[in-house]
Amino acid sequence: MGIDTRYSVVDCCRISSSRQLDSVLDLGKQPLANSLKNDAVNRESLFPLTLSYCSHSSLLQLNETVDKGILFDNYVWVTGTSEVARTYANQFANRVLDISGLDSDDLVVEIASNDGTFLKSFVDMSYPNVLGVDPAVNVAEIANKQGVRTLPEYWTGALAQDLILQYGKAKVVIARNVMPHVSELLDVMTGIELILSKDGVLVIEFHDAARIQTELHYDSIYHEHLCYYSIQSMIYLLNKFDLIPFHIEKSPISGGSWVIYSSKNSRGSSAALDKAILDENENMVNSLTSWLEFAKRVKRHRQQTLQILNTLSGKNILGFGASARSQTYLNYCGIDKERVNAIIDNSPLKHNLFAPGSSIPIVGFDEGMEMNPDIIFVLAWNFRDEIISQCKSYGYKGQFLVPFPNTPYIIN
Repeated sequence: MGIDTRYSVVDCCRISSSRQLDSVLDLGKQPLANSLKNDAVNRESLFPLTLSYCSHSSLLQLNETVDKGILFDNYVWVTGTSEVARTYANQFANRVLDISGLDSDDLVVEIASNDGTFLKSFVDMSYPNVLGVDPAVNVAEIANKQGVRTLPEYWTGALAQDLILQYGKAKVVIARNVMPHVSELLDVMTGIELILSKDGVLVIEFHDAARIQTELHYDSIYHEHLCYYSIQSMIYLLNKFDLIPFHIEKSPISGGSWVIYSSKNSRGSSAALDKAILDENENMVNSLTSWLEFAKRVKRHRQQTLQILNTLSGKNILGFGASARSQTYLNYCGIDKERVNAIIDNSPLKHNLFAPGSSIPIVGFDEGMEMNPDIIFVLAWNFRDEIISQCKSYGYKGQFLVPFPNTPYIIN
């Protein structure tokens, strides 16, 4: 393994451009979370993974920006593999329809639309004028085969101008869990502001920084996620582009996220948004002190994880969920194939590959269960109930080790 130089280091906040960045956490030198390997001995590139906080914008952010082509041109996460995501897609579409007043011929644009799972819900509900934009050629191809019109492109201001000429303005623009990934953040927001119609609604889903902080979701920190938004920092970003938030809701995705709705014209502020802002302020989420305490708890969590694994020495431990977030956790804790024999994953794209850094082999569900595990290590803990149900339906009667939220724990 060697340090890769295909990254840059920021010297100012990604939103406010302030140069007053305070260091928060160092998760060491890590492989890219989605850089799955063809064999266990593949030489890997490592990149620093460190965090800073800007008191001007309230944004927690990575100091390193890895070349986006390395991260996104070919992507292994496919939204449709998750039952939770498939179920939520219909709920999400219904809420957007209720709030936006979308007509059947209005354009819906989704940025980083992946395999089209969420846009397909609109198509199935007789709102066929959808357009997905995703840089990963492999997943864009999946979306198109499913009847969801998708362009294999990075979202930019220039692309937005081209799309307006071809398709017109959008009544709804959706950006689900994409704003944390964006290196050219201000250009992406420029494109959104351009294509959104005057009476349109922008819908942004983002990790809840408060939840990351209080429940210790440091496994959600990896090179693809450059920004970790609180409600306050997201509003700061929206206001910078004259977009006015008017409502917020919770999402079950990624262990708990926010969905914030904004528009170009003021629609007032819902009670839900007012309360969410108040709660965040009362809990001092947007405080350097709180993030420094978070960093101390991260280090304790690593010690607790290793203590539990030491008590399970000699047991046949299999992970479940070769997600990107699990790679940060495994590599930060130094957990490798000597402790975890394999990782089960429901995505066929990951089978017969090896986890980055740890070199743990990734297998399908049936193959994993045939290995007769004593312990299932629920690495994709944000899908805990789904995973436990699937294992028990197979007949598994062993224990489950769940690493998050907060302290690791065992379910019998």
